[in-house]
Amino acid sequence: MQSFIPFLQIFLLLLIGGTALALVLLPEATLGLLISLALPLSTFLSVILVLLYTLAGIPLSFAALLIGHLTITAALIFLIYKRSSVLMDLERPTALPKIQKSPIEKIVLTAAAVLITTVGIYSFSHAILLPTAQFDSLTNWTMRSKISFTDQRMAFDPTEVRGMAKPQYPFLLHSLQIMANQGQPAWSDTAANAMTYLLSLSSFAALFLMIRKLRGTVQSLVSVAAIVTIPLLSMHLAQGYADIHLLQYLLLSLGCLGMWMESTHARKSRWLVLSGVFVAASVWTKSEGLVFGLVPWLLTLTLLCGRNRTAWKAACPAIIVALMLSAVWPMFAFLKGLSLTPHSSDTLLQFHPEALMTALIGLFGRGSFGIVWYALITLVPVLIITGRKNHPDVKRSLLPLLAWGSVMFAEICVIYLATPNVRFLLNGESYYRQMMMPAAMLILACSVILRFRKADY
Repeated sequence: MQSFIPFLQIFLLLLIGGTALALVLLPEATLGLLISLALPLSTFLSVILVLLYTLAGIPLSFAALLIGHLTITAALIFLIYKRSSVLMDLERPTALPKIQKSPIEKIVLTAAAVLITTVGIYSFSHAILLPTAQFDSLTNWTMRSKISFTDQRMAFDPTEVRGMAKPQYPFLLHSLQIMANQGQPAWSDTAANAMTYLLSLSSFAALFLMIRKLRGTVQSLVSVAAIVTIPLLSMHLAQGYADIHLLQYLLLSLGCLGMWMESTHARKSRWLVLSGVFVAASVWTKSEGLVFGLVPWLLTLTLLCGRNRTAWKAACPAIIVALMLSAVWPMFAFLKGLSLTPHSSDTLLQFHPEALMTALIGLFGRGSFGIVWYALITLVPVLIITGRKNHPDVKRSLLPLLAWGSVMFAEICVIYLATPNVRFLLNGESYYRQMMMPAAMLILACSVILRFRKADY
């Protein structure tokens, strides 16, 4: 990294602004959770700021971006000050009685920690120490950020003359990488990747704290370990592709749904609003956010609310927030003359039975997912059956959380078995990184539905 001090200053600015927004949205949260949610939230604020500057024709200069973020941060701090009761609601860790962990639990905790540490060492070395090597980064993600940073405006190149492909992609990741390079003497891939790596760390830290709040330290650490050690997901944590960040926002949104269902706080609907914010952020991360994020989120929310009018009343603000923030991207793309899909033929439906065996082998016969899909095809039906029988270790009211990952799985099957995208399946390309997302979402849903014992943190 060419200059660490400017990078650190930008990171602290994003951290302060994101923490302030988290405090406004979740005044009852612990300080640790507020800080861990800061970067995912401030990254979303950054893309909104870049959008406004793009619409207004304001250059993405250091001064403009700095003034914009300082203004947003000052406004949030002023709002917190005016609502001084927010600080009074801040949940402080209480001295709960320690529950003695059994020897087996200690072994499981140690194993999970070792696995997460191993993935952390691998991802850190590739994201921070090694140069960018991923093909899509060199033609789209980091390349587009670099061009936009140099131009001081978001790049929408219609051709690949400057080496940039897919101008129709949303630009949440690009806006974060551009912000990470402010104050640098020249573009730095290391600064760009370091900031997205910190986004990954903070997202999974927030996820861990949410599950710990619901199910305890052991179950939380095991759940995060099960997700990050999916072989293909571990590779994506090395940064370079936006799929990992799309998944992180989807996981945070699903985690917030679980917190909303389990919370007893008078303001528990705030968790649902935050879930809507994160699902909107997924729409701004990749085009798939609309079909993998917003649509399954609405369906899952419908199943959770059912015929409960009180639940629907609490859900209405979150639905409005999610729809409004999500709708801005397709509207912007339409005004720019951009397609919402990378290929014009993506909507042509025709079943390709010859690819079915390849799809199954990809899930169960190769190393991209390890034993994850074997475990899920066993665990998910068991949870549904035992949950319907009111088993004490399965929270029946949370079974609809399984719908999100299941719908994503069905959507991906349609995309790669019934559209021209079948060629990417047969060529061993994007099918695999798409399928890692429903796998992770189903793991999280299972971990929230299961409740072996009370939280013990």
